[in-house]
Amino acid sequence: MEVQKDRYPSLNGLRALSILLVVSSHLGIKENWLAKIEEYRWLRPFTKLIQEGNLGVNVFFVISGFLITSLMLNEEDNTKIVSLRKFYIRRTLRIFPAYYFLLLVYFVLQLFNVINLSDISWITAITYTKYFNLSSDWITSHGWSLSVEEHFYLFWPLIFVYGYQYREKAVVALILLVPIVRIALHFYPIDWIDQFTIFTRIDAIATGCLFALYKDKIVEKIQTHWKKVFYLSIITIVCLPSLNSIFRGTIFAFIFIPLGTTYGTIANFDVGLLMMYSIFGPQKLWFKFLNLKIINFIGLLSYSIYLWQQIFISGLDYWVTTYPQNLLLLCIVAIGSYYIIEKPFLSLKKRWA
Repeated sequence: MEVQKDRYPSLNGLRALSILLVVSSHLGIKENWLAKIEEYRWLRPFTKLIQEGNLGVNVFFVISGFLITSLMLNEEDNTKIVSLRKFYIRRTLRIFPAYYFLLLVYFVLQLFNVINLSDISWITAITYTKYFNLSSDWITSHGWSLSVEEHFYLFWPLIFVYGYQYREKAVVALILLVPIVRIALHFYPIDWIDQFTIFTRIDAIATGCLFALYKDKIVEKIQTHWKKVFYLSIITIVCLPSLNSIFRGTIFAFIFIPLGTTYGTIANFDVGLLMMYSIFGPQKLWFKFLNLKIINFIGLLSYSIYLWQQIFISGLDYWVTTYPQNLLLLCIVAIGSYYIIEKPFLSLKKRWA
């Protein structure tokens, strides 16, 4: 299948699935919304899977690394050079406006004593250092993933441009380094380094970068085995948590320390392969599902939904934050945020493409 280098099908569909996992996870934490279903033990693996928020975030990470690296490769092919100035301008226009608008709303809410954020919460939220201060509050804690991404994209374009002969080696090194860090932290814990820091999650973005750098070779290798790749990736992601539970307390449990479960090294590569299938594979049922108008629309809104879901699914004792009307209000606010804040800045971003 021919795919334009600057436009990949199915990615919005994957973003939609990602944000649904995140929202479902947070509903489970704050609302226990699947309590009735979880009474049936045979359904618990299913309810656990659809509440895997960490998996959802890592899907975002893999997609982000793949897409941004692919765009830089495309720019390099067309112009023989990647403009760092334009890259950082585009990145700023994509991420900052909607995020800082959210913080502005938080500031107004705090003026009226609706919320109460500490000084350190404000500082880490404003400076994109949230993963150093994750536990101080709930409604800004989701900024940890934005912090991981923004810190990664401070140095990855520099490696891409000035260390182009080391690109592949750099992402492979990051992917291999994270399991080592996980093992070290298992035996020698550090209070401020956990599963939400760049030190333990950077491999997901690096995996996306690796798939972009070797895209043609990967597609060439697996295009005669699309069906096997798809089912194996899905089955592995579904089974990893159960395998971790089965082997707990045995010598085999150690393998999950460096490689993780739904948000570790194995799952990242499964997500990468699933992404390849979704973009370049046969345009059958899975492809058609991911590219449905409603799924594509949810994917378009995924960033706004991610930003705003934390305040609406917060456990605060207000009508607007009470389930289930909070989900409807979240959708309305996310749509408003996309069309009023995001889209105008996305138009500016295109001028720098």
